[in-house]
Amino acid sequence: MTQDSAGSYADSFLSKPQSLQFARGEVQYPPQLEGNVLGRAFLTAIGAYSRKQQLRNGAAVLYRAISEASENPELHRALGLDGSKFISSHSLLSLHMWLIIRRLAEEGVPPPKDTKRVMTACSWLHVWLIIRRLAEEGVPPPKDTKAFNQMLFTDYFLRDVERRVYAYGVTIHVSKWTKRLEQVFFGGCQAYDTALEQPEGQRTAALVAALLRNVYEGDEDERPWALLLARYLLREQQCLSLTSVEDIYAGQIRFSTDIKTTKR
Repeated sequence: MTQDSAGSYADSFLSKPQSLQFARGEVQYPPQLEGNVLGRAFLTAIGAYSRKQQLRNGAAVLYRAISEASENPELHRALGLDGSKFISSHSLLSLHMWLIIRRLAEEGVPPPKDTKRVMTACSWLHVWLIIRRLAEEGVPPPKDTKAFNQMLFTDYFLRDVERRVYAYGVTIHVSKWTKRLEQVFFGGCQAYDTALEQPEGQRTAALVAALLRNVYEGDEDERPWALLLARYLLREQQCLSLTSVEDIYAGQIRFSTDIKTTKR
């Protein structure tokens, strides 16, 4: 836990929500291939310019944005989290993944569900298929974005979680650890979704309770930090709603922080 008090960050995450669009750049192919006709022909032949590969490239860039936000030491301090602890870093990583998946659900994009292992953990996720924004605007989602969602989850998030488990010194029963972490992830997402479905006047309190339980290990002394985290997540959710889905699919976003410190 940080030595700062939550009161030092009481003015944080209060600014008006805005789009998270950010020119992050695209996945670059070797210039020796893209710089000549034969090289481009080779890249075309192996599918480097296909729609599926472009989605995969976008997922890679988007996951870079998720990891960047999750590993931000300033954000860890502002939320009372110890970035050197696995539970803290994994919690922030999972919360940013939840924000993205929830945002894509607004477009009618199904949650990850291809692998048998993931299906076991996320059968309840079909509730995410309520098409909020799609119903409001009548705009159909791109036909292949389900593949994008699965790439983001399986190819980047799950592999990164496994890498982090190894990095923290776990070398035996790794598959059991990662399976358990998947279950914790989906259970947390369900709790946060349930909180946001509460009446407006109860939403923040419900989200704080879920975060206190899942991120701060139920320690009531950490409630002020959980309130700051809830405020951060609610603001980022609004920011993502203002961000075009095209920018999200291309990974051209950067999570905001809006951290302000005040001497108390």
